[in-house]
Amino acid sequence: CPANVNSTGVAATIRATGSVTVVPNDVVLFASDMPQNALAYFLISRTQGFVAGPAGSAGNLCLGGDIGRFVGFGQILNTGTGGAVSLPIDLTRLPQPTMNVAAMPGDTWNFTCWFRDAIGGSPTSNFTDGLRIDFR
Repeated sequence: CPANVNSTGVAATIRATGSVTVVPNDVVLFASDMPQNALAYFLISRTQGFVAGPAGSAGNLCLGGDIGRFVGFGQILNTGTGGAVSLPIDLTRLPQPTMNVAAMPGDTWNFTCWFRDAIGGSPTSNFTDGLRIDFR
């Protein structure tokens, strides 16, 4: 699902590094092309989706179904002067609305990053595009 342009003049993107094999547990999420010094955190769901402008956001939410938030200690991030964030994720503790779950071989998980933004001086939020990872 496509991301909308944010106040930087481009759409924010998400990517990941590490193995799609569950055992190494070495996945790192990266989001870039966001406004400087904005708060951001990653979201996760088993379901892809498309919601334009959820809750007044300027962006598109590329997730559906149950959505977990990476908002634990050290997981709410600041984009700094580079307008980017990264987060190593623990595949044994993926956040879901009621509890953490472990990724298993054969699972598909979808990710996006939510961030604060301002359009024409008015505060809002936005999202990166979506990322799908099929784990083995």
